[in-house]
Amino acid sequence: MSFNLPPLSEEEKEKKAEAFMDLVDTKVVNQKPIRARFVKEKQKPMMIRFPVSLLEDIREISALTGVSMNSVCLELLRPAVKKRLKELID
Repeated sequence: MSFNLPPLSEEEKEKKAEAFMDLVDTKVVNQKPIRARFVKEKQKPMMIRFPVSLLEDIREISALTGVSMNSVCLELLRPAVKKRLKELID
């Protein structure tokens, strides 16, 4: 292994150390980081009346696929929504 530069002298080492220490702000080191408090967004409860068997089927699909129940519901409703949108456009 060959080095391109000669080793630093003691004076050069001290200068680099002082320059490095000048970059460090003591106030920043002593302060604790400020953390933003997580606030949940308010939700409006929505009651949907549908058969218990449908709820069980949606839960089972969600458990098997690992997809949330909301996503399962949206996927199940998507074809009906597309059809309704086509009717409204025409």
